[in-house]
Amino acid sequence: MKTNKLFALLLSSVVIAGAVTSCEQPVVDPTTGTDETTVETEQTSAPTVSETTESQPDIEGYIERTVAEVKDEDSGKLMIYGHNTEFVGLAEKYAGITPNDYDFIEISNNDGSYTEKLDAVLSDGNEAPDIFTCDEVYARKYLASDNTIAINDLGIDYAELTNMFDYTLRFASDDKDVIKGLAWKACPCGVFYERSVAEQYLGTSDPNELAASFATWESVLAAARTVNTASEGEVKLISGYTETYNAFLSTRETGWIMDGSLNIDPQLEGFFDYAKSLYEEDLTFRAEQWSSSWKDSMSDRSVVSYWGSLQFAKYELGLNPGEGTAVNPTAGDWGLTTAPVSYFDGGTWVMASKYCDKKATSADVIRAVCINEDNLKDMVNNGEFVNNVKLMTSAAADDKFALEWLGGQNPYPVLLDAALKAGASNLDVNEDEFQKAFNSVVGPYCEGSFESVQEAKEALEDQLSEKGLL
Repeated sequence: MKTNKLFALLLSSVVIAGAVTSCEQPVVDPTTGTDETTVETEQTSAPTVSETTESQPDIEGYIERTVAEVKDEDSGKLMIYGHNTEFVGLAEKYAGITPNDYDFIEISNNDGSYTEKLDAVLSDGNEAPDIFTCDEVYARKYLASDNTIAINDLGIDYAELTNMFDYTLRFASDDKDVIKGLAWKACPCGVFYERSVAEQYLGTSDPNELAASFATWESVLAAARTVNTASEGEVKLISGYTETYNAFLSTRETGWIMDGSLNIDPQLEGFFDYAKSLYEEDLTFRAEQWSSSWKDSMSDRSVVSYWGSLQFAKYELGLNPGEGTAVNPTAGDWGLTTAPVSYFDGGTWVMASKYCDKKATSADVIRAVCINEDNLKDMVNNGEFVNNVKLMTSAAADDKFALEWLGGQNPYPVLLDAALKAGASNLDVNEDEFQKAFNSVVGPYCEGSFESVQEAKEALEDQLSEKGLL
C-alpha cells in the first residue's frame, strides 16, 4: 500500500464550496484581450433536454455493478499520478484540494517513462496511486485491465453519467462493458481550413458550402486535385496522407486481432490505395504528421486544411493558444467544417487503481472535475469542449460562441455532431502500437517498396510478431 499518508480529507463539503457558476466567469480571448461571453444557465434558443437526450437517451449497453457505499480506509494524503498537471489543476480549482491534501507524481510519457512507472507501481502496490490519468494513446491498456476498478466501486452511479458522450464511456469500458474511467472533456474532430486559401482555390470560404469538398473520401480526392491543379502544385489540400489517417481508420468495423490472428479490416485495406493515390498524383507535400515540415505549413498559406479537435486548434495550429504556444499569424482566417466521418482524436481519462484506499475522496474529486455541471459550464466558458451533451448542445445553439480566432464562427455545431456520432469500439489495448506499425508500412507501399498490398500486410504481420503483439 502507499506510504507517508498523514491526514484525512473531508472533501465532500469542499467540492460544494469550490463549485464555480459559469455565468459569473468572463472569458478573455487571448488574441484580442477582450472579454467573451459565457454559457448562460438557460438558453432560449437551445434544444430542450428531451431533444438532447433523444440522441443520447441513457447508457444502455453497459453493465452496472452494485454501487458501493464507500469511505476512506486510509488517513493519509490522496496519491495522484499524471502525465501532466491538467487534472491536478482542475481538482484544486473545482474540488478545493491543495498540495497539503495530496501527493502528486507527474511523469511525461514522451519516452514511455510514465507507463513504465505505472506498470511498476501497479505490479506490487508500493507507492501506487489512488487515482491516475492517461491520455488516449495508452489509456485503454489500464482501463481494460484488472489494475483499475469500476467507477461503481467508487460509489459513482451510472445515473450520474447520462449526459456524457457515449464514445467516452465506450472507450473507458472493459471487455465486460463495465465503465472504469471518466473524461471531463471530449475531443471530437473536424476540418480546420484557412478561409482565404479555400476561397482562392475551392471557390468558397463558407463552412457549409465547403463541407461538400470533404463530404466523402472521393470528395476529398477531387478537392485535392482541384487545389493542386489551380495552384500549379504550390498549394495542397492537406500536407500529407497521415493527416487523414485517424479519420479513415475510425470507421473500421473489426479490431486488429480476430481468432488470434492479425485482422486487416476492409477500411484498413482501403487506406493503402487511398494513400497511394495521394502520393502518386502528388496531391500532398508528403509531410508526416507532427513533423517540422508539417507544422511549418500551418502558417505559410500553402495548405488548405488541417484535421483535428478544438485542443488541436489550440495547441498545434496555435489559433487560440494557451501558455507556451505561439500565436499563429493567420489566426482569424480559419474556419471549421465537417470531416467525411465522425471521429475523435485525443482526450484524457481519470481512473482509480485497484490499490485505491481513499475511495470516498477519489470519488469526490472525480465528480467535481468530470460530473459537476457548474464546473463543466465554467470549463466551456474557458474554451473547453466538455464531456456533457446538454452543455455542448446549449453552446452549439448560442451565437455568443462565435469565436474571433475562428473568423466569427461557432465551432460547436460541427464538433457536437461529431461527438454524438463518434465511436470507440474495436480498440485494442495496444491500439497505438498497432497503428504505428500499420502506418510504417503504408509509406513504403506508396513509394513502391512493396509490390502489392498483400506484401505490405505480410511485412506488417512480421513487424507485429517481432514486437510480441501477435
